[in-house]
Amino acid sequence: MRIGLVAGASCDLPDSYLERHGIRVLPSLLQLDGKTFLDDREPEQTMALYRRYLADRRVDAQAGACSADEIREIFLQELVLDYDRVLVITACTEFSDLYARATEASYAILQSYRARRAQGPGTGGFSLRVLDGGSIGAGEAVLVCRAVQLLEERQLRFAELRHQLREESIRVACLMVPGDPWYLRRRGLDGLGKGLRGAEYALTRAAGVRPLLSLAGGIRRVVARPRGFEAACTEAMEQATRAIRAGLGAPILSISFGGDPRVIRHMPAYQAIEALTAGARIDLHLAVMSATLGARLGPGALSVAWINPG
Repeated sequence: MRIGLVAGASCDLPDSYLERHGIRVLPSLLQLDGKTFLDDREPEQTMALYRRYLADRRVDAQAGACSADEIREIFLQELVLDYDRVLVITACTEFSDLYARATEASYAILQSYRARRAQGPGTGGFSLRVLDGGSIGAGEAVLVCRAVQLLEERQLRFAELRHQLREESIRVACLMVPGDPWYLRRRGLDGLGKGLRGAEYALTRAAGVRPLLSLAGGIRRVVARPRGFEAACTEAMEQATRAIRAGLGAPILSISFGGDPRVIRHMPAYQAIEALTAGARIDLHLAVMSATLGARLGPGALSVAWINPG
């Protein structure tokens, strides 16, 4: 049985990893300064969007999923012939409408996939399921990596894979540092402005602190307020280091940055994590943060994620 994996554009994994494991990306639509862009995690375009649009506060930015009809066509044209079972892992429904639209599209293809499969070598039924990953950014990435591990190492059946990932999704811990708190205050993680409260934002301006946000088990909260960007990033990576030493639920750590990842590679805290994960045989992934999430957290944002033990 051929099992395929699909992720949303806000899943922050390196392009090389996505290509190596054949993971398809469902793009997001970005409205920037009156222009529409397709965010499909293409590295050069993502960096160009950061430089030209996302770094400018004056640019109005909105992001959303493609329509159910557009997603249905992607399913039919790119997946139905190549796989027998497909699992789509999306961002948390609180921050994205991809889950709802992909689910609608999955119902729609039930009426037409047989005719499409008749055009290729595939025989028998086809099944597509959509899983709310319960996180975003590096949090999505760590769950998609876990799906790859489970398929390659345990060779789970499709139903077992879905069940395992659903259980592990509630244990994903994701820490986020906004590149500029103004973006989080103005747009929020959901793109609707549900971000920093007025008092919290006033504190960032008056005291120069950078809020460190935690997203775990569907609960979002500020867990630390270091002074300055690098201090906040260091705190996030030190929390990840403590989690590694205490024991992870899966040997994966994902990090994403809203800009050139070399900025993070030069940080002593990242270099310490790199050495620690290599010694512990933990898969470490550093990727450019999607333009979709970067528009909400600001250029220079950081996200770090792992899976806690059960």
